Amino acid sequence: MGMSMVKQSDHYDLLSAYLKNRGLQSMWQRSNFIVIAAQSALPAIMLWSPSGPTQPVGRAVSAAISVLGLIGATLWLVRWPTRRESILFAFSAMAAISIASLFLSNPYTGLMGCTIFAILGGFIAYFHSVRLVLTNFVVAAICASILVHRYIVATGDIALISAGLITVAVLNIGVPFGILSLMHTLRNDLRSTDRDSLTGLHNRRSFYNAVSELMALHGRSAGSYLVTAVIDLDNFKQINDTQGHAVGDQALVAVGSALEQNCRPAAVIARVGGEEFVVVDTASTPQHATMTERLRQAVADIPFPITASIGTAAIALDELPTIADMEVVDDLIGTADAAMYEAKRAGGNRVWHCPELLSRAARQPVSGS
Repeated sequence: MGMSMVKQSDHYDLLSAYLKNRGLQSMWQRSNFIVIAAQSALPAIMLWSPSGPTQPVGRAVSAAISVLGLIGATLWLVRWPTRRESILFAFSAMAAISIASLFLSNPYTGLMGCTIFAILGGFIAYFHSVRLVLTNFVVAAICASILVHRYIVATGDIALISAGLITVAVLNIGVPFGILSLMHTLRNDLRSTDRDSLTGLHNRRSFYNAVSELMALHGRSAGSYLVTAVIDLDNFKQINDTQGHAVGDQALVAVGSALEQNCRPAAVIARVGGEEFVVVDTASTPQHATMTERLRQAVADIPFPITASIGTAAIALDELPTIADMEVVDDLIGTADAAMYEAKRAGGNRVWHCPELLSRAARQPVSGS
């Protein structure tokens, strides 16, 4: 497993939006209800088995796990959970599977219960980060190790417990990590096809997905802002008219490279029009004047007779209605676009900042020439 996969950010909000936009969330909700309800019934069913829990505490806890699991399953029918609720569900499920398996009087039966970690791992691999998948695997490994030790001490049958352990290991490695590999490949393929063919930057289609990931990664961090900069090139039409479109294309490539070199690696940079670019990033100040001035200067320094008019807008991350709310991003772009036109009317080659989201009146220049 490569380090790029281990460091891969949580993509719950991105996939949730994908399922919602395609009308698939309700199907997933029903499917999750069925799977969780079926698994939640297992501890209660085992109360009637000779291999089930025999001590009063174990029986009471197993019954409680079944009841709480059914309640959790029902919640999936009520609404789609938030990212935090989904992570809480994952940790709760890890604890429930471990406790229910360890309370069984037959360690081999408990070991077979550890196969359910593979189902949970598949869910986590699809929606969440590699680190959470690894956490689930470690919990499964610890639980399985305890049960293997108990069985060997009780029976001495190493062959049978080894066969059971291999089965559990194959499922807990194959299912979640197979899904992880598939998701990683699909994400890379989507990114390679969702790039502007000239500059290699995000195009409109991939821009929103990338911004959604950026917002999900930072959450509603207090004291942080989502900053959007709309960049339009001054005098670009003159290059096309006097030097030809080939030179114009070279200028666009140079601008794209300049933007990438002067933004953080995590920033989302897109070419959204002929000579219009958008940059979205998080910052500790709403204006992010250092970055935007650096971008303005970088465009002015390329070996083509063009400059950039830049408009910016921002919103505090802790004021976002929901994480990955693309309507907010559209509002930010619209506000930054209006500020960009103010920069053009003021002579171009400058940055104009709109300090408040959706405020069209209070704009102020922050740099220029």
